Amino acid sequence: MLPASRTLDRLHADLALAARITGASLSAGDVARVLDTFRDGLLGTSVQLRTTSKPLGQRQLCFRYLDLVSGEHPLDLAYASGELSERDDPTHRWLLDVRQRFGALGYGVDFEADRGLAKIWQFLDRAWRPVDLGARLAMPPGFAPSLGLLEELGLDAVTIVGTDYLRDSINLYFRPPAHDVLARACERLGFPAPSRLAVRHAAQAGCIAFTYGWRSAVVERICFYVSGFSRGAVPAYDPIFLEFAAKAPALVDDPRFIVSWSHGRGGHYFKLEDDYTGDVSEIFTAAMTVPPALSSAALTSHSPPHQLAG
Repeated sequence: MLPASRTLDRLHADLALAARITGASLSAGDVARVLDTFRDGLLGTSVQLRTTSKPLGQRQLCFRYLDLVSGEHPLDLAYASGELSERDDPTHRWLLDVRQRFGALGYGVDFEADRGLAKIWQFLDRAWRPVDLGARLAMPPGFAPSLGLLEELGLDAVTIVGTDYLRDSINLYFRPPAHDVLARACERLGFPAPSRLAVRHAAQAGCIAFTYGWRSAVVERICFYVSGFSRGAVPAYDPIFLEFAAKAPALVDDPRFIVSWSHGRGGHYFKLEDDYTGDVSEIFTAAMTVPPALSSAALTSHSPPHQLAG
């Protein structure tokens, strides 16, 4: 059970502490605005704090909530508050199409501590084959060329989708297959060959993400998420990880951490998430075990997605 002292003031103070630990930037005004706008989600659902191994000046502190209970879409709050305005760009149109065409298990929203809203996720209520997902949506240019690779790797179940408003990209999150995929994926995508340690990490992943940009004809990044690390068990992939794991604030006595290894053409970096409220494992277990969706043959009654220029 979470303590009665779970308040916005405490969360703000804990974010400031996390910023000091990591050396990441924090804007008190931006944080206060977000806390006020999204107070119900940040006080009543699953919350995580996240940092990366990127060098100082590029390192981020993010915080997010994951909500499988209320049914309230973060877009509605973002519109009502002015955090987001109505816009006509591929990233936003894509999220609107997802909302219209796919059932939701729940939603999530991610904030950068020095800017505000960055990402919105929809947890799908069914697991979709990539080809069927793409049949219902206008996808970034790198998606169709990757379908053969996804099939080859056995990545046949998309259960979470997300938009990154700051980087004009989307993320597809896959239920991992029972075999290793990292080395083959890096070879086919032209990424640097992974180390043995990276391959071992990827083999433990409970979720795998592919990132596609609207201005790119290739897969931009792939990321492998491994959860369940106690403070003392977080791997020493980067010095900041050990300090953040030891000192990161949490509302539970023994928080668990998610360690992510992200690969791209320019190399790799790491992400570390602090399970601030102690319940993120249950969220992702629910997301990764949704039943399969209908095939595209059964979807002929739906209207076409928004057509994107260019």
